[in-house]
Amino acid sequence: MYEIPKIATPVVINLVNDETISGFIWLTENFISSTREARIEALLNQDEDRFFSFQSDAGAFRLINKQHVTFIETETDDTEIISRSTISPTTMVAHFVNAQTLFGMIYPSLPEESRVSDFLNLKSDFLVVYRQQKKIILNRNLIVYANAN
Repeated sequence: MYEIPKIATPVVINLVNDETISGFIWLTENFISSTREARIEALLNQDEDRFFSFQSDAGAFRLINKQHVTFIETETDDTEIISRSTISPTTMVAHFVNAQTLFGMIYPSLPEESRVSDFLNLKSDFLVVYRQQKKIILNRNLIVYANAN
């Protein structure tokens, strides 16, 4: 039997019910960049499935409903994005439906994406910001409002 190799990517998932769970999202090679960066946001945005698989630190496997994820904290740092970015970053505070807030830095890839409104109106449901040099993937569908700082 053939198995597709997967890479365990450590994350902390913050859910709309205020539950926070630590563990691993398993990614295939096509969701790992050439610099070995995990592209969880690509998995969440590309896959039409409503659920993704997750293994908690305790070893339990879960299927997580994407629509209930407010944001995902990763261990990926901002080194790669800073080296590629030619546009000054913008700060934002996102306020979610469950009263969670998230401060983040946005690194636009194009000048027409440099405002917070441009960023939040991108086609993808899961967007990347950086907080304390770490990559955070947020669910824009659960944002009630955002402050541009």
